[in-house]
Amino acid sequence: MSDEQLLFLLQTLHDNIEGVKSSAVVSAEGLIIQAILEEGISDIRLAAMTATILSVSERVLLELKSGTLDVCILQGNEGNFAIMEAGEELIICVCLDVEARMDTCFIELRKVSEQIKNLT
Repeated sequence: MSDEQLLFLLQTLHDNIEGVKSSAVVSAEGLIIQAILEEGISDIRLAAMTATILSVSERVLLELKSGTLDVCILQGNEGNFAIMEAGEELIICVCLDVEARMDTCFIELRKVSEQIKNLT
């Protein structure tokens, strides 16, 4: 999987989800793989926090015997953040405006996640 392929997939998220401000593909270890970020966002911090949030969320579901994680959502009063696994070793995340439609976000994240899985 090339950087260009990942960048193209991230750009499709920006094109297909109204209100996407930033997006990234990160490793399960918290390293940045590819990103389209708003000015002022640290790719290193975003990658580390994304991997940590996903890991903790999966652990909570395991402890509560609630199955496997589909998507993790953080909703704030000024924006939202969604995380989804994209295979065994990769994670995709998006930062969205508060008005962004989450149903469209989930559909598009699933599509891109599957495409990333098929590339690896």
